[in-house]
Amino acid sequence: MQIHLISGFLGSGKTTAIQTACKVLITESLKVGVITNDQGIKLVDTGYFESNAIPNRQVINGCFCCNYNSLDENIQSLIATNNPDVIFAESVGSCTDIVATVMKPLLQFKKDVAVTVSTFADARLLQMLFIENKQLFNDEVNYIYTKQLEEAEIIVVSKIDLITRETQDSVQQFLQAKYRGKEIIFINGTDDASILQWLNIIQQTNKQSNTSSLNIDYDIYGAGEAALAWLDDEFELYNDKGNAVEDALVLANNIFQQLQNNNLPIGHLKLLINQQLKISYTELQTPDTPVTISSAAKAHVILNARVQTDPVTLRKIISDAMNHLQKEKNCSINIIDSTAFIPGYPRPTHRITDNISA
Repeated sequence: MQIHLISGFLGSGKTTAIQTACKVLITESLKVGVITNDQGIKLVDTGYFESNAIPNRQVINGCFCCNYNSLDENIQSLIATNNPDVIFAESVGSCTDIVATVMKPLLQFKKDVAVTVSTFADARLLQMLFIENKQLFNDEVNYIYTKQLEEAEIIVVSKIDLITRETQDSVQQFLQAKYRGKEIIFINGTDDASILQWLNIIQQTNKQSNTSSLNIDYDIYGAGEAALAWLDDEFELYNDKGNAVEDALVLANNIFQQLQNNNLPIGHLKLLINQQLKISYTELQTPDTPVTISSAAKAHVILNARVQTDPVTLRKIISDAMNHLQKEKNCSINIIDSTAFIPGYPRPTHRITDNISA
């Protein structure tokens, strides 16, 4: 069995690529499973995989490294119920040090599996941060981003369908100079042929890995996580004119616009509407408007927001947007569950360095 650990910053295209990879592998008669991960408990991505009938589990309330035992239990659960040939384990976007805290423990405790680490990076963000030298996030958040790239076995540059060939060339030249010896590939996460390029690399891995553990400062890492506010909402939106889904999309756009107006850098803003329609925003991207919007009096919505701010500010912006929508559209919103918080200090269950385990 193969376990592919998927790292990469918030909004880097991990979920889209995994969904496409699962579709490709299923057509090859391989059995797949997915484990999602988040600091919160209401995950858009989990619902997204469920809506696509892909066997999945989730590790909640912390990253894989701090909840290693839960990750292991979910791996065993997938094996028991689905016996997958391949498991994709998608780490929360603010997590790093995955080689020492997840990959090496898996290799040590599960002798019969092959484990890889792929780190996804949005081509446009790479261009902005390292070639144009723009600063979207603070230094501690940027520290997490650069450490993710540093520890990668394979750097997967995503969303190349959204950039020019000139931008791709400049990003490739930078990465090849900065990260010599690493496998670097460029993909469009929605394209089967592009995803096959990545799959062909990770499926050929050996059962053991010589990937080095990071030299990392956990105080800076922890400060980077603490700079990001997490907000998870589950709610139902009612509109007796049948415009509930359309209203949910208006709400998403209004939240995104208010975050931008307040100069609050967005890791990601995701909504899953009626277990079918997934809408994703990042600092660099707004989603395409759906061609058709189904008529419905009720929209069930899960909302995940990861933003560089504090939880109180994020909560107020989203609450204000909800209140405004109800007045403007004459609709009603019923909150089922709501939480806003800052992740705790990262304390991994295991940490195996190149010579010493802890």
